[in-house]
Amino acid sequence: MNQLTVVEQKLVPFGDYEILAVKTDDGKIRAAVSWVCNGIKLNENQKDRQVKNIQSDLVLSKGSKKLSVIFDGQVREALCIELDFLPLWLAKISITPSMQENNPQAVENLVTYQLKAKDVLAEAFLPQVQPKTQAELIAMIAQQGVEQERRLNVVEQRTAQLAAQQENITQIVSLNPNEWKDKVNVILNKIALARGGGEQYRLARNESYELLERRGHCRLNIRLENRKKEALSNGIISKAKIEKFKKIDVIADDPKLVEIYLAIVKEMAITHKIKVEGLGA
Repeated sequence: MNQLTVVEQKLVPFGDYEILAVKTDDGKIRAAVSWVCNGIKLNENQKDRQVKNIQSDLVLSKGSKKLSVIFDGQVREALCIELDFLPLWLAKISITPSMQENNPQAVENLVTYQLKAKDVLAEAFLPQVQPKTQAELIAMIAQQGVEQERRLNVVEQRTAQLAAQQENITQIVSLNPNEWKDKVNVILNKIALARGGGEQYRLARNESYELLERRGHCRLNIRLENRKKEALSNGIISKAKIEKFKKIDVIADDPKLVEIYLAIVKEMAITHKIKVEGLGA
């Protein structure tokens, strides 16, 4: 693969921050991942995690590349992501309950970046054509008005969609221990149905457990067996009921695992554009 060369570099104003963006010799525009993370107000650990997530993600890794850029008066390498991949990456950033509580500004900024960053960066690299006549000037102003209205409609639609999506996902992350298991079950079933049904009902659930084991550094099978053994030794619950214990039950035993698991299911719901309204309060 030929080495890409940066042919144009800009610091593009975005809100109260600037995003480093470049245009390469293949004609594509890319945003520096670190600058986007800084603009969202992610901390250093979160920023490092996002870089690793992009590089390890099957899809996002195809749209990212380390490029030589100039900042602080020096040529340095920076991981940059293509604009077409930018919304997908931002949609995959988890808004956890902890993030909502400890870094609400980052949550607000993330929503703004999800809605507007791609368009703002793309516009910054559009060629600036100067009108030569009064008629061209009037036509340009009229076209700008039409384009501005179109973009406003798009933003409003995206805002409405995101608001509905966030409302849907809020039903997951704010559940109490008496109801979240049933709702997660409904969501995983919808994900399976979106994938074609059949075997996907089992695969979607297994995928959620595998992700939990990796992120939570746990082994659900071992915890499940230990829970069954403990229940048998206590002699309070019948053996028939003990055999019905499931992995979801051992997740419920650990508040930390519950938090991680709900974040995982939320991400899966977002990825598959699952609507979860109507699940009840």
